[in-house]
Order: sequence, then structure tokens, then C-alpha cells
Amino acid sequence: MRSTLLALLFALTMLVPARSSRAGLDLETGALPNGSLELIVIEADGCIYCRLFRRDVLPSYAVSDQGKQMPARFVDVNDTDKARLDLKTPVDIVPTFIVVKSRQEVGRISGYMGPEDFFHSISYLLASAP
Repeated sequence: MRSTLLALLFALTMLVPARSSRAGLDLETGALPNGSLELIVIEADGCIYCRLFRRDVLPSYAVSDQGKQMPARFVDVNDTDKARLDLKTPVDIVPTFIVVKSRQEVGRISGYMGPEDFFHSISYLLASAP
């Protein structure tokens, strides 16, 4: 009985329309000055993993040393051309986290992972950035 109720609750939450993506709001922000590292988060409207990242990882990232050294900017997957980024390959998975320096891609993480793995991967990308 309990599993049936949980399945029904899950199905109902999937039917509720997702809030529109907030990624488009960051397009006006623009890139940081040349030589600065920036974390570009490519997300899509209705992406549950994008919402999980914003809920579970972003608050900790924003106040972390990595977040202060490399601030995050959100870009909708459909607006990557407007963001004027020099990406090495197209974005196939959302969320995708791209480390850029002077608008050029340094490295990326494709797909959502939990907070611990995210911070390990970001630390590695920061250490290997030119």
C-alpha cells in the first residue's frame, strides 16, 4: 500500500509543470574579465537534475573557496550561442558544468553528480586550469 502511494505521489509530481528555467536571467551578466575563471552551468527548462544541483550543491558552492574563485553563471541549453562561448564540443547532457577562462573552455563535467563528487571534480578542474 505504501509503495503504491509513493508511486502515485511521484507520478503526480511529474505531471506538475516545472517552473521556467532561470538560466536566461544570467545572459545579461556577461563573462568575467579576461583571465578570470568562470563556471558556466548549462541547464534546460524542466530538467530535474538541474533543480537538484541548484538545491543540493549550489548553496554550498556559492560560499566555498571554489565558488569564490570561479563564480557560476547559468545558461539555458538553447541559448549557448548567445552566451558567446568557445566550446570544444556541443552540449548533449544537462546539466553540464563548463570551466571557462576568457570565454574558452578549459574543462567540463557532463551530468549531475552528488555534492561530494561535484566538489572533487571541480577541485580537479581548478587544479588543471592554465
